[in-house]
Amino acid sequence: MDPLAYVNPTDQAVFLIKLLVNVAPVAFYFLALGLLNSQSSPRLVSGRSDFIVLTLVFVPVLVWPVPMLATRGLWPVLLGCGVLAGVAFTALLPHRHGSWVIYNIATPRCRRLLEAALREIGCDFRRTDDGYDLPSEKLHIGLSPLPLLRNVTLHFRPPVGREQIAEQLRLALERRLDGVQLLPTATGTCLVVLGVALLILPVWLVGRHMDIIVQAIGNLLPA
Repeated sequence: MDPLAYVNPTDQAVFLIKLLVNVAPVAFYFLALGLLNSQSSPRLVSGRSDFIVLTLVFVPVLVWPVPMLATRGLWPVLLGCGVLAGVAFTALLPHRHGSWVIYNIATPRCRRLLEAALREIGCDFRRTDDGYDLPSEKLHIGLSPLPLLRNVTLHFRPPVGREQIAEQLRLALERRLDGVQLLPTATGTCLVVLGVALLILPVWLVGRHMDIIVQAIGNLLPA
């Protein structure tokens, strides 16, 4: 049975567009994570880029109330929410050299590769429970593993004034990551399957009711 059979055509079109806009970015995000975790070697990305991508993925979920508030003329509320969202995004945005995220890696291997990279660039370090202290650089590198997604985040504290050592370490670490040979993991396969599964329902519904969407868009356009 079609789940939208008894819904007003205009409401159907609005619901389908909202469903596609909200679900598709999340599905593609899981697909991307699955592909990253299916590669033959780990991949390092900046924490700043990772945060921006994650924000863009989930922003559509936050705009669900916008049409309702706009139709009721609550523009001050919309403006206030927009300002708060901008302030929160700016406050949470990581420093350009403040963190890295390494995908498709386990914590023990990440530690071994990081220690080898630190030795290569001539840094003395002391291992701690949550990362490494670099006394000569007055720097702490914190490790935050996320085993479910097979990634480890490296945090530099403080990030300001440590750009040179961070760049040297990044180059040394990437050389070692490129030399790691991995087999496909169950995590990568599951994330790909999850991403595909999330796309099936909205794509099927949009394809089934494309005439309604085209008609609704046509009604909004000037004659």
